[in-house]
Amino acid sequence: MEFSETIVAVIAIICVFAVPFAAVAILGVKAMNDRNKERMGLINQGIIPPENPKSQRTPNRLVSLRNGILLVALGIGLVVGFICAEYLTIGQNNQFWIIAASIVLFLGIGFLIYYSISKGQIKDTDDENNNIQITE
Repeated sequence: MEFSETIVAVIAIICVFAVPFAAVAILGVKAMNDRNKERMGLINQGIIPPENPKSQRTPNRLVSLRNGILLVALGIGLVVGFICAEYLTIGQNNQFWIIAASIVLFLGIGFLIYYSISKGQIKDTDDENNNIQITE
């Protein structure tokens, strides 16, 4: 390997690994510096900034339900697609399309299942919210 080829390889490795790492590090330091300046500005005005400015998000069970249903549907679609591509005569020459069609079919069924389940849960929470009465 010649010297010029070695230099090209070293520069390529540096560009692939060091440049993205440096960019993330620089942006991270800049974000921390900006956050610190904002906090110091609030302190100079006499306002005590909150300890944790990010609000705590409550976990949404419907998102977890959706992700679970879709992953199960994706797995079923893959299994059915591979079985159809292997054992059906229609799938012998079109394996990719058979597998893709079964994945899309089962993902669609998964979305319909999620919609029917979440529609009932949202309706229940709306009914609970509407029954709240404010007395003075």
